[in-house]
Amino acid sequence: MRRMIDLVREAKKVEERAERDYRKLLKELDKPEYADLRGLVLRLAIDTAFHKRLMGALEKAYNDAIKLVEEYAVEKPNEDFALIPGVPTMVMPLGFGPIGARIPPEEIIEEYLKDFPTEVVLPDGGERLIEVLKRYAEEEGRMKELYEELSKRAFHPVVRELVREIKRNEEQHESLVKGLVEKYSKD
Repeated sequence: MRRMIDLVREAKKVEERAERDYRKLLKELDKPEYADLRGLVLRLAIDTAFHKRLMGALEKAYNDAIKLVEEYAVEKPNEDFALIPGVPTMVMPLGFGPIGARIPPEEIIEEYLKDFPTEVVLPDGGERLIEVLKRYAEEEGRMKELYEELSKRAFHPVVRELVREIKRNEEQHESLVKGLVEKYSKD
């Protein structure tokens, strides 16, 4: 059985890789005909940034908890011991809005996080995009599995609920991306 901290570290690596991939794709989707897809990918990238930072925070909290236990516990913990005191505050960097206008980043993030786009139109000749989306769907499935396993291993109730919510979010991602692949693979 894998240790919780190993699952957290693996999830963090997967999220880091996904964020890099999403950023790369966003750079390629700079034409107006990609606006719908760009909005969806941006939403996925924002969620991924949150997930990555949350996993980093869990890793730090775990290490702090282990140090506390090692320093103050009567007995030394075994390898499977985990006590996570909570999730530290996450800080998002400031950004600029579209067309150089200064829009509070919180408003931009709030707008993207309101709802998932349900209708995304891919331009003609999007075969390469379909392949990229297939790869993303596989990655989202892997993330969902990781968070499922992590939710079973989490000892702290706050961490367990946080991970369950991240897993639900990954299920949304997987469903959306798979839906796009199915819709545009038939055309």
